[in-house]
Amino acid sequence: MDWNKVQQLSAWMGFVGIVTIIGGVFTAIAGLFAFVVGAIPGIVTIVLGVKLRHAKKYADAMIAEQSLESGSGNFNLFADNLNTYFKIMGILIIVSLVLTLLGVFLGVLGGMFYMYSGPYY
Repeated sequence: MDWNKVQQLSAWMGFVGIVTIIGGVFTAIAGLFAFVVGAIPGIVTIVLGVKLRHAKKYADAMIAEQSLESGSGNFNLFADNLNTYFKIMGILIIVSLVLTLLGVFLGVLGGMFYMYSGPYY
């Protein structure tokens, strides 16, 4: 295993995790002012950032041990946290695509209804 690549991955996971958590906190606070339900995307974002930070912790532990045989538990925890992160991101991408297509469909439908409903003057 190329430990230099794992170390670079760990550094980027740490940076992206912290920025994601900070963004999630701001989103959750802004969502609370709009609606209580608006805080849900912020909370999900915070969870994603925490998962990346946990994966970074286990990657750092693997780097410190420098072998997969003695660090297989850390590797499994590392992979589990990244797996959860990518599952949540995948679900969010699918939901946002569905909502985007629904919005486009409703926009076109509304435009057609407005166009063919006749003048109101």
